[in-house]
Amino acid sequence: MRTDPATNDAAVPAAPARRPTLARLFLEYLKVSAFVVGGGYAIIAVADETFGRRLRWLREGELVDRLPVFQMIPGLIAGNSAIYVGLKLFGLAGAATALAAVALPSFCIILAVAHGYSWLPMDSAVLQGAFLGLRSALAGVVAATLVASWHRTMRGAYAWIALALGVAAMEGFGANPAHVLVAGMLLGIAWTCLRAARGRLPPPAEDAAAAEGAVFAERPVRRGLLLAALACAAVAACAPAVFATFAKFGLLCFGGGNVLVPVYIREFVGPAAPHLQLPPEDFGNLLAITQMTPGPISVNAATFFGYRMEGALGSFVATAGLLAPSLLLLTLALRSLAKWRRNPVVRGLLWGVAPATVALMVVATLVFARMSVFDGAVSLRIRPLALLLAIGAGWALHARRAHVTTLIVVCAAVGALLPRAIAWVR
Repeated sequence: MRTDPATNDAAVPAAPARRPTLARLFLEYLKVSAFVVGGGYAIIAVADETFGRRLRWLREGELVDRLPVFQMIPGLIAGNSAIYVGLKLFGLAGAATALAAVALPSFCIILAVAHGYSWLPMDSAVLQGAFLGLRSALAGVVAATLVASWHRTMRGAYAWIALALGVAAMEGFGANPAHVLVAGMLLGIAWTCLRAARGRLPPPAEDAAAAEGAVFAERPVRRGLLLAALACAAVAACAPAVFATFAKFGLLCFGGGNVLVPVYIREFVGPAAPHLQLPPEDFGNLLAITQMTPGPISVNAATFFGYRMEGALGSFVATAGLLAPSLLLLTLALRSLAKWRRNPVVRGLLWGVAPATVALMVVATLVFARMSVFDGAVSLRIRPLALLLAIGAGWALHARRAHVTTLIVVCAAVGALLPRAIAWVR
């Protein structure tokens, strides 16, 4: 990757290290999803390193830069990022391939868990140590990704004010991340429309985003969308109620899978729930498992609930229903990105939500730190081994001396092989 010496910004993408293929795209996203625990932000951090820095199929930092687009379209953040990568490289076939690769490890693991999760040795020191080491690595990876993308977003007083307000709202008052994103969008729209009315809105720069929008606009997708619609109809016919339920959830999901937790409680937990009547304790165990297993958290939950509703077939239908809306909506949105990028409303939306996205990444880093470095959600007691693993993983990634998947595996192995040390630091 070549950079502009004056700004230190990525300017011209280097030639790909290896020619992209659908099979390689599937394999790389499969590895990302299989080794990353904690949901969409962690998956995007790892995918950005994989497809941007290592394989050079994208601009370095491109996925992080496109977080506002992923968050303003309904769907899982990890799924939307996979659709983006696949669509840019291979069109709709690539989008479907990458999306399937993201969901497959999560689907297989949670299907096995749902079939016999009571047999899991959750009290095993080795298993707990491996999960702790893995979460520590992810805390470092997400922090390093945040540092690398900081200078591209945090420019001007508005960005810093929006960041502070966003973090305070989510951390101090428990605000819904989707509401923070919407607030950022509305503020950005109001600001740019005001500047446009006064004739002070400069024309959009002809940057890399314009070229990326043109790439999406050139992709032929009509036949692919028709085939995707027919495939969704065939899947829905297997379990119509399950598909409709989770397609509705997919349309409600803005800004990450955790937004769906209150919806899941209303639909599946307690004696008055319309679909299942899970005891609250079982739902709490499920959330703990989804936080500790690879893949997007909402895919994990959809697989589990689908299994409880209609068995293994229900798991497949629920997962497909959750992901189908984003495949259609994001494909259409990306094709229109170049067309609408001069519109003040669209420009304001993207500009206003960018610092809110950074706020979400800051909160995600804090969440991983509380899950690993700190002993408990409110405790300030530090686990020394977890802190060393997090710092080491972040440094190794930021210094570009290690593959992110290797970092995750090594940290998990350290935790698993040192159960006594883990017990000592807990």
